[in-house]
Amino acid sequence: MSQELLSQAEGRVHRLTLNRPERRNALTPALARELADELDRLEDEGSAQVIVLSGAGGHFCAGLDLHWLRGLGEIPDTAALQHGLSDFQSAVLAVVRSSAPVVAVLRGTAAGFGLDLALACDMRLAAAGSTFTSAFARMGLVPDGGSTFTLPRLIGVGHALRFLMAGETLDGAQARAIGLVDDVSPDAELDADVNRLAQALAGAAPSSLRTIKRLVRGAEVGALEQALSAEGAAQLQALRGPEFRERLLAFAARSAAPAAPADRA
Repeated sequence: MSQELLSQAEGRVHRLTLNRPERRNALTPALARELADELDRLEDEGSAQVIVLSGAGGHFCAGLDLHWLRGLGEIPDTAALQHGLSDFQSAVLAVVRSSAPVVAVLRGTAAGFGLDLALACDMRLAAAGSTFTSAFARMGLVPDGGSTFTLPRLIGVGHALRFLMAGETLDGAQARAIGLVDDVSPDAELDADVNRLAQALAGAAPSSLRTIKRLVRGAEVGALEQALSAEGAAQLQALRGPEFRERLLAFAARSAAPAAPADRA
């Protein structure tokens, strides 16, 4: 494995950590595919009863790494975009298909595809200081990690449309109030609360956990695959459109300036 994904077994609990702290754990296709492959490996081995997914350096995931996208050139090749999109979406599908419950630990930034990845998880525990934003519409893009499917199921259609369209940023308390996350802890207490939940899950009968997840989420898989396909087609069109190109050039200009903010898309 690369050093961009840390994988550690702790008895029945397995921890996966996105490890690009200098980029707020923004995802490249290679990292997304590596995450998917590791989830598939754990599924095949059957050794992990609980999977805890987090990010290094105080952030969960700032989304797609726009520096990777800029590297594809002024007019990206459609095949390259499709291949990259497939890699990104593979991580979401691997989370949902995993028979083990996947718990997202949300600190700092969860934005764009990083938010989509968190929404795919079975449970979400957040720090009080965490922030959540979709960011796609601000960049002239659309969600491509399934949030047009997962978000309305979690928070309702009205909240989902406002959140996705208006580009609002929610803090931990606001995210908890609308059901985007399951619980919020003071930043210093989050690890202890995550550990308590992980140990409670690890103490349950493995066959019960697998069956419950299948009964609750099994029907989602086909519908999520269809949503990802529709999102992907719309995203490919948006990525090659003038509105996104203008916003990407503006992002590049900001990135070239001193003290540029981190990517969120």
